[in-house]
Amino acid sequence: MRGFRPLLLTLVLLILAAVYAYGVEETTNQGRLARHLLGAAVQIVAPLLAGIGCLAARRAYAPGDRERAVWSTGALAALAWAVGRAIFAGYQWWGGRALPYPSIADGFFVVFYVLLGLALGLEIKLVAPMVDRPIRLVLLGVGIAGCALGFVYIVGPIMASSASLPVKALATFYPTIAVILVPAGLLPAVGFRGGTSAYTWLAVAASAVCLAVASLGYAFLTWYELYSDVHTINALWVAGFVFLALGGFWQRTVQEEI
Repeated sequence: MRGFRPLLLTLVLLILAAVYAYGVEETTNQGRLARHLLGAAVQIVAPLLAGIGCLAARRAYAPGDRERAVWSTGALAALAWAVGRAIFAGYQWWGGRALPYPSIADGFFVVFYVLLGLALGLEIKLVAPMVDRPIRLVLLGVGIAGCALGFVYIVGPIMASSASLPVKALATFYPTIAVILVPAGLLPAVGFRGGTSAYTWLAVAASAVCLAVASLGYAFLTWYELYSDVHTINALWVAGFVFLALGGFWQRTVQEEI
């Protein structure tokens, strides 16, 4: 665990930076600029740290182990998100213009969700037999209910509008996949309940919840033109990746002690 202390310290600093960027109102132009720059930076650093955490967990397993594949895929997912956010920031700060929507950045965001869903799917395939059928049905119901609510309040109005087909497709994809990740992240935590790995998957489940709420909030706010890059909803993206990083670090520590 001692070797992870610098990374854990970095996570603490990241959290403090996010609190300032998304929770502090500035009255001066310099202060507002600092918030925007810091907000853009933490959105890139957070997934990179999550990727490092996933790689740390990956190294605890031998080649060919399914868990190694799970964490490798999670690391690639986090890297894809970091690249997307870097492109987003590049347009905003160095390009001097707003990022078009949809854009190449959305391609990386889609890859992130697909890879994260794949990683959780691999873990579910391993853990599902350990979870009672009623619990699996409850988690499935949670996913269906979340998708229904997302459609009624977010996807439905967008689909009924005159928005372009790519916009409608992304507006459907982002909230749907994000909500599905919640029960997908919770199932391994239930499967490992009572064991040390349960803490790992509780962190991953918390990550999925934060990312899902952030996705739903982002879709809602952007549609009604209420979103900004220092909006409080952005803190949930950071929180989601912090939890994912902690899950990876914890899993590496657990495996080293076995």
